[in-house]
Amino acid sequence: KPLVKTSRGAVINTEEPAITVDVGGTVKTVRGVNVTINCQVAGVPEAEVTWFRNKSKLGSPHHLHEGSLLLTAVSSSDQGLYSCRAANLHGELTENTQLLILDPPHVPTQLDDIRALLSATGPNLPSVLTSPLGTQLGLDPGNSALLGCPIKGHPTPNITWFHGDQPVANTTGLTHHILAAGRILQVANLSGGSQGEFSCLAQNEAGMLVQKASLVIQDYWWSVDRLATCSASCGNRGVQQPRLRCLLNSTEVNPTHCAGKVRPAVQPIACNRRDCPSRWMVTSWSACTRSCGGGVQTRRVTCQKLKASGISTPVSNDMCTQLAKRPVDTQACNQQLCVEWAFSSWGQCNGPCVGPRLAVQHRQVFCQTRDGITLPSEQCSTLPRPVSTQNCWSEACGVHWRVSLWSLCTATCGNYGFQSRRVECVHARTSKAVPEHLCSWGPRPTNWQRCNVTPCENMECRDTTRYCEKVKQLKLCQLSQFKSRCCGTCGKA
Repeated sequence: KPLVKTSRGAVINTEEPAITVDVGGTVKTVRGVNVTINCQVAGVPEAEVTWFRNKSKLGSPHHLHEGSLLLTAVSSSDQGLYSCRAANLHGELTENTQLLILDPPHVPTQLDDIRALLSATGPNLPSVLTSPLGTQLGLDPGNSALLGCPIKGHPTPNITWFHGDQPVANTTGLTHHILAAGRILQVANLSGGSQGEFSCLAQNEAGMLVQKASLVIQDYWWSVDRLATCSASCGNRGVQQPRLRCLLNSTEVNPTHCAGKVRPAVQPIACNRRDCPSRWMVTSWSACTRSCGGGVQTRRVTCQKLKASGISTPVSNDMCTQLAKRPVDTQACNQQLCVEWAFSSWGQCNGPCVGPRLAVQHRQVFCQTRDGITLPSEQCSTLPRPVSTQNCWSEACGVHWRVSLWSLCTATCGNYGFQSRRVECVHARTSKAVPEHLCSWGPRPTNWQRCNVTPCENMECRDTTRYCEKVKQLKLCQLSQFKSRCCGTCGKA
């Protein structure tokens, strides 16, 4: 029997199936490329070839051609163990190829995972994510920060951090911690030597990716701005007040950021200390000669020259006339009409009495000029308006309640004694009685009350009321309430 040597170096009988897998063993490739796995078979009779992936049979749609398997645009779903089985009447033979899809390091489209990881690692620490183009985070001196390296790839990339062009492990004066399998770098106690560019290098078998971020110390300082406008164009009082600005990298920021910095001492600077041109000087206007109806007020107008020494010197009016028109020294004032409120006599006092002296009377109130010409009320709106209604004294309201003295108590003790008095409505002037409803504006005084409500002593039988003779005549002694109160009289009966 002739012998055939396969590409894998095995010697087999030609009557048995033979398989040659060109790529055999493990095949590694990146996603997106086309992969062909060749399976050359020799045998008598001709062997039938069947392909498997992860021990599952592959159907015809997987691009079978003359015993070869073609995989187009491979992705992570194509990864696995591929088996080529050749079989004929005399036996079968299987060869395996492991296909690994490599994914080079890249930035994930969603960054929520790395941001959540930064928040959980240092909830109160400022953080920044690196990027291929570079990012920046400003910090105060002595602060700490977290740098995140967002990365994906297969196999999982190894991450190495650099400060400048040196690995962070070799950087002197840098306090740092590498966390979360290299995905987070914590930089503590930031100083001038530890600021600058940081980068994370991610590598796997498929490639590498570098992402960068810079930590910058925010340095606030006070700046003195001496370009303030002079407060005067001439004379002896012109000053420039320097303005302090809080700057960060030459940009003005809120002054609170510079609160911890030494505040420079600033002093006003004299400016424009020179003689002023001659000018008209005016005093305040005098009081108007009339409060209404047209008056006049005046002021003094002089031409003066203010020296750089601060002294103002009067000069000829001609020196000011050449520069400006002379201001007026007289003007009209209080041109409005002289108006006043006028009113008629009070009308009759009338109306029901609700209380003492609460009847009302009316009068007419109107606006007029001092010459007696009537005007609309709006013309007098700036003046206090007199009242047009007032309470008045009515004869019918001059009444009050009059009471007499209390009568003697009907009993000297017990619970049945009472006394009374006379209550009547009388006129205040004549003291004569009038109908009681005229006094209804005030409460009517009570005309009876209980009295001598103290327990009676039962040591002796005696009368406790002066009506006992009447009780006896009416034959009321048999009633218990009269029998006890008229004990002496009823006892005789």
